[in-house]
Amino acid sequence: MMKWSVVTGIVLLAFTLIILGFGFLLHDNEKKHIAYNQQLKQDKNQQTKKINAVVVEAIPSISIQPQSTLKNSVNLGIIANNLTCVSDEQCVMVNAQFADLSCDLAVNVIGAAQLKKAKKDNTLIKSCKKYPHNASVTCLENLCSISH
Repeated sequence: MMKWSVVTGIVLLAFTLIILGFGFLLHDNEKKHIAYNQQLKQDKNQQTKKINAVVVEAIPSISIQPQSTLKNSVNLGIIANNLTCVSDEQCVMVNAQFADLSCDLAVNVIGAAQLKKAKKDNTLIKSCKKYPHNASVTCLENLCSISH
């Protein structure tokens, strides 16, 4: 009888150690997962800031009113997400409609299609650069731009 009690005790002890080991691994994995998610959020915020900076640099023809932001603007969001290109054939010139002005801008063909489908944008624009009718679009440094 004592022999079976010792064997049962050893088996229960081993089982308890295995369960505690799995609990430790799960706890450690949860800490790493939380840290990873926080890093992803920070990277996404930095990427959003970079995209906003790229939009400002890539579209120098638009001056945005201070109270207007990319988050609030449908058209500027579409433009920001569709500036990239690989070849000149991917870029087209579009006339983006805003609350107070319409601006000629260069975006890729996906952005042009999305701008056609987009609802009216109420973003206020200070000014827009006017381009001649013979202006062409090119892909410079993987960004669509207008050359004249």
